[in-house]
Amino acid sequence: MPNLQSINIDPKEVAYYAKLANTWWDLHGPFWPLHKLNALRMDWILAQLKTKSQQQRPLNGIHVLDIGCGGGILSESLAKEGAMVTAIV
Repeated sequence: MPNLQSINIDPKEVAYYAKLANTWWDLHGPFWPLHKLNALRMDWILAQLKTKSQQQRPLNGIHVLDIGCGGGILSESLAKEGAMVTAIV
Protein backbone atom coordinates (compact mmCIF):
# COMPACT_ATOMS: atom_id res chain seq x y z
CA MET A 1 0.00 0.00 0.00
CA PRO A 2 1.56 3.35 -1.02
CA ASN A 3 2.08 6.06 1.53
CA LEU A 4 -0.87 8.37 0.83
CA GLN A 5 1.17 11.39 1.90
CA SER A 6 3.58 10.76 -0.98
CA ILE A 7 0.86 10.76 -3.66
CA ASN A 8 0.83 13.96 -5.67
CA ILE A 9 -2.84 14.89 -6.07
CA ASP A 10 -3.97 18.46 -6.58
CA PRO A 11 -7.43 18.78 -4.98
CA LYS A 12 -8.24 21.74 -7.27
CA GLU A 13 -7.56 19.62 -10.34
CA VAL A 14 -9.64 16.75 -8.97
CA ALA A 15 -12.52 19.14 -8.31
CA TYR A 16 -12.21 20.65 -11.81
CA TYR A 17 -12.44 17.27 -13.53
CA ALA A 18 -15.15 16.04 -11.17
CA LYS A 19 -17.32 18.93 -12.38
CA LEU A 20 -16.69 17.87 -15.99
CA ALA A 21 -17.30 14.15 -15.42
CA ASN A 22 -20.91 14.24 -16.60
CA THR A 23 -19.93 15.91 -19.87
CA TRP A 24 -17.27 13.47 -21.18
CA TRP A 25 -19.76 11.51 -23.29
CA ASP A 26 -21.86 14.46 -24.47
CA LEU A 27 -21.08 14.57 -28.20
CA HIS A 28 -22.02 18.27 -28.26
CA GLY A 29 -20.47 19.21 -24.90
CA PRO A 30 -17.07 20.69 -24.12
CA PHE A 31 -15.26 17.52 -25.25
CA TRP A 32 -16.84 17.39 -28.72
CA PRO A 33 -13.41 17.85 -30.38
CA LEU A 34 -12.18 14.67 -28.68
CA HIS A 35 -15.14 12.74 -30.07
CA LYS A 36 -14.36 13.99 -33.59
CA LEU A 37 -10.67 13.20 -33.15
CA ASN A 38 -11.53 9.79 -31.73
CA ALA A 39 -13.25 8.75 -34.96
CA LEU A 40 -10.10 9.67 -36.90
CA ARG A 41 -7.85 7.84 -34.43
CA MET A 42 -9.96 4.68 -34.61
CA ASP A 43 -10.00 4.76 -38.42
CA TRP A 44 -6.21 5.09 -38.45
CA ILE A 45 -5.62 2.36 -35.85
CA LEU A 46 -7.93 -0.08 -37.62
CA ALA A 47 -6.41 0.71 -41.02
CA GLN A 48 -2.92 -0.01 -39.67
CA LEU A 49 -4.00 -3.31 -38.15
CA LYS A 50 -6.05 -4.45 -41.13
CA THR A 51 -3.02 -4.18 -43.39
CA LYS A 52 -1.30 -6.70 -41.10
CA SER A 53 -4.30 -8.92 -40.38
CA GLN A 54 -7.04 -10.53 -42.41
CA GLN A 55 -9.41 -10.58 -39.43
CA GLN A 56 -12.65 -8.63 -39.52
CA ARG A 57 -11.93 -7.43 -35.99
CA PRO A 58 -8.14 -7.13 -35.78
CA LEU A 59 -8.31 -5.83 -32.20
CA ASN A 60 -9.93 -9.05 -30.92
CA GLY A 61 -7.83 -10.32 -28.04
CA ILE A 62 -5.19 -7.59 -28.22
CA HIS A 63 -4.19 -6.08 -24.88
CA VAL A 64 -4.09 -2.27 -24.93
CA LEU A 65 -2.79 0.08 -22.24
CA ASP A 66 -4.24 3.59 -22.56
CA ILE A 67 -2.30 5.91 -20.26
CA GLY A 68 -3.82 9.34 -19.82
CA CYS A 69 -7.22 8.16 -21.05
CA GLY A 70 -9.22 11.02 -19.52
CA GLY A 71 -12.84 9.97 -19.74
CA GLY A 72 -11.96 6.86 -21.72
CA ILE A 73 -13.31 7.89 -25.12
CA LEU A 74 -10.63 6.02 -27.09
CA SER A 75 -10.48 3.20 -24.53
CA GLU A 76 -14.15 2.42 -24.96
CA SER A 77 -13.92 2.53 -28.74
CA LEU A 78 -11.00 0.08 -28.65
CA ALA A 79 -12.92 -2.23 -26.31
CA LYS A 80 -15.96 -2.18 -28.62
CA GLU A 81 -13.64 -3.45 -31.37
CA GLY A 82 -12.58 -6.40 -29.20
CA ALA A 83 -9.46 -5.11 -27.45
CA MET A 84 -8.86 -5.89 -23.79
CA VAL A 85 -8.20 -2.39 -22.49
CA THR A 86 -6.59 -1.18 -19.29
CA ALA A 87 -7.11 2.56 -18.99
CA ILE A 88 -5.31 4.83 -16.55
CA VAL A 89 -6.46 8.38 -16.05
